[in-house]
Amino acid sequence: MVRFVFVLIVMHFNYYQPTDGIHVLLDRFEQSLGQDIMWMDLRVRKYNRTSTVINGTVHLYQPASNDWQFRLDVFYSRLGNQQYNHLPLKLPTAGTCSFWDNLHAAYPEYMRLFVNVPEQGICPITPREVMLLDAEFPNEAVPKRLVNPGLYKALIRGYYERREIISYMIVLKAIEN
Repeated sequence: MVRFVFVLIVMHFNYYQPTDGIHVLLDRFEQSLGQDIMWMDLRVRKYNRTSTVINGTVHLYQPASNDWQFRLDVFYSRLGNQQYNHLPLKLPTAGTCSFWDNLHAAYPEYMRLFVNVPEQGICPITPREVMLLDAEFPNEAVPKRLVNPGLYKALIRGYYERREIISYMIVLKAIEN
């Protein structure tokens, strides 16, 4: 699920600057709400001098269905100084099962990065532990002329019956090579 969010964030930025010299790195992951429903025990760490990876386990404690609706807000900091501006992206909300089905259909090559993911078409998703082992941000999935240097923060919120139940954030750093 995290991998799809990364790709989704990057695919919806402005289309004006070439990305031939841009490299996107994971910077931070933080869950602030919903550890009793789905605990995302993920950590971003430096892998070598030039790359970072995300590693850990997503513990799903309750069955998840399309009743859980997720919303994505993206923020951009041009200077990388933690002063973010909201990017006015019009991204639809998605249910949990629809999200995984779309991920299987659109990005099958990235599904091998996950261990114990739900199969396509399975709903509701049963409680499980999904592991993500040293996954680097997929720079090859970034379309050309899409990303400007700076920090990008994705705030993902999950709702059930109009009540926020899950909230987490991912920070990506776009740098020039």
